[in-house]
Amino acid sequence: MEKYEVIGTLGEGSFGRVYKAKQRSSGSFVALKVISKRGRSVKELKGFRRECEIQRDLHHPNIIQMLDSFETENEIVVITEFAHKELTGVLGKVGYLSEDKVQKIVWDLVSALYYLHSNRVLHRDLKPQNILLDINNAAKLCDFGFARNMSTGTHVLTSIKGTPLYMAPELIDEQPYDYTADLWSLGCIIYELLMGSPPFCTASILHLIRLIRHEQIQWPTFLSDNCISFLKGLLQKNPLKRLTWEEILEHPFVKGHIIIVTNTSAQPLTRPLSPNTSHAKEQQRKESIKNKLVKISSKNNEVQEQTTSCKPIKMKTSKQSDSSSIEANKKSLNQDSQNNNVPENSTKNTTPSNINGKTLIVEENSLNLNLKKDNSKNTETVNLGNQRKSSLNTFNFIEDNQPIETDEWIVFLTKTIQEVINGEMISLTQSTQTNVLVSPLKNPNASPKVISFVTRLLSIPFVVKGVTSSCLLEIRKVYSEVKVVPNLVYAIKLLLRDSGNDSSSDTTSPINSPLPLSAERYRRLSELTNEDFQTLEYIFMLIAHLVHLDDEFLIQFCDAVVVLSIYLLMKLFLSFTYKTSIRIVTDILAVLTRLMSRLPENSDVIEKTLLSSVDNQEMKQVNFVDLMRHSDSLLRERTCYFLIWFSRTQQLNVIKMFWNFTVKDTLEALVYDSIETVRNAAEYAVSELKNKDYYKEVK
Repeated sequence: MEKYEVIGTLGEGSFGRVYKAKQRSSGSFVALKVISKRGRSVKELKGFRRECEIQRDLHHPNIIQMLDSFETENEIVVITEFAHKELTGVLGKVGYLSEDKVQKIVWDLVSALYYLHSNRVLHRDLKPQNILLDINNAAKLCDFGFARNMSTGTHVLTSIKGTPLYMAPELIDEQPYDYTADLWSLGCIIYELLMGSPPFCTASILHLIRLIRHEQIQWPTFLSDNCISFLKGLLQKNPLKRLTWEEILEHPFVKGHIIIVTNTSAQPLTRPLSPNTSHAKEQQRKESIKNKLVKISSKNNEVQEQTTSCKPIKMKTSKQSDSSSIEANKKSLNQDSQNNNVPENSTKNTTPSNINGKTLIVEENSLNLNLKKDNSKNTETVNLGNQRKSSLNTFNFIEDNQPIETDEWIVFLTKTIQEVINGEMISLTQSTQTNVLVSPLKNPNASPKVISFVTRLLSIPFVVKGVTSSCLLEIRKVYSEVKVVPNLVYAIKLLLRDSGNDSSSDTTSPINSPLPLSAERYRRLSELTNEDFQTLEYIFMLIAHLVHLDDEFLIQFCDAVVVLSIYLLMKLFLSFTYKTSIRIVTDILAVLTRLMSRLPENSDVIEKTLLSSVDNQEMKQVNFVDLMRHSDSLLRERTCYFLIWFSRTQQLNVIKMFWNFTVKDTLEALVYDSIETVRNAAEYAVSELKNKDYYKEVK
């Protein structure tokens, strides 16, 4: 470090900090990336070192050059060339760029990507944040934390890396992928540079998945034919239909402007595959899919039975819940007919839309199926891209493995609780302070007692008297900013995870994917303590209260369930109707009912929860009869409301899997329940369901 003079901080992330520094011998500026080893898993440190190994061998004018690296006892330090601007900073000021400016950036990015693929390196996290500009405004790729150097015999990858907004459809669907996934991400970046937002942009991961899978892209009309043709060639949902490298280099939008550096790989990814290699690739793809199915089956076998019990803080929750230009244009038209963004047999209507004052042609087709309900949100969804800090860019689960002193935390939390009770709400109205309070929720070393204290502290403003409405609004805003609900969901998973299972490495690095984590084991019921039960109950109760306060919390809950893949855990809790404490079940029912009533487009969460594969014989299927016959009147009442919204939002085949004569008979019997609120809920449910064919069919 004595070779460099640190001038200032350039940025900070979960990995560590990046500093601007001056090399004392030459006076030239460099960037220092300092990564702390403390609290890092072996897998994480191995990943950082792999990133250094990959970047050290990369030498291209459009890739940030790594100059040196070294390690100390506590840190890994990487020295790279210094770039003067970030592409996101430019976009943040002007919103979008003109086509001629974008085209020059595209030449640089294609040059860098061609070099990487020629050397069998996949970047896997292409996004504007990983593109820097030098003093001459030349674009340079950086951040190779997710990059992978593919061995000669490797043709497809399966591990999910990247950022959802720029993630290829095959990754969204958890399918094996190759270098073409980088090409999709490149297309998304180009689109965003031109339009101000990616082709698909929304604050909800579930909605984003649906858009990437099913929705056609809105193509602008003000761009040149060459530009549109190039974009369409990259943004093909079917990876087999995307432009090949041979086609890219000959495309008039970039031809003659690509910097090609001699590669060192004997089998570059930019070269067409031989018949034998194509066959080997297909076999590898099939084997990857097969292995994935085996892992899923194994995961379903590993979930163990568990439950909860305790006395909660009481809260009220609602019951509802373009000779070359012509050729390029021809190819563009051909791409439209083959592009699975627009089904070949669909009927198209063109409807003008607008982004940043620019006219688009939205090609609507008649095969949108269940997505029709989202059409009214299309314009709003794209415009969300102008908000540079989308929640999808910050929705990470990063395990904090730092040791945690339980006694010290309890003293700190107890003091803070007393302050909040006395009306001093500053710790909950400032995001920096609330972030500190939430930190134990993502630390697997935190005891249930600490988690319980954190949850109760976060609950206090909603149960004590004298808190002004403006203060409560500020607290809700802060809770949304620091992602309290997702962190509570994460705490549930960490609390129930088997500490003997070496699975922490799966969650220690940022998870920017809407896809499940790898298989994990969970603790047995007999291993859970009363303190565990009490903590779980406090957590679910706070979640239930927050999702009823603001739909933003509900959206965050849905995203957390998808990212963390806790369907089986939710189903697990719903099956514990025979335990003395039933409050967890009632709160989950309240949350799921609210989800169906407020966000019906996300109701597949309900289906995936109820239909999660249950190979473990210790785990029961959700039984609505048991729920309606339970001695707890609130549970009986909420089950009735759940059935109403279940019938409104779920597909018929799913409903029939849970509907039978006993369910019908039990529901009708509740019309005569001794508790008025239960009778009212049952009457409402019967009147809602009695005209349904499936209701009348069972006798």
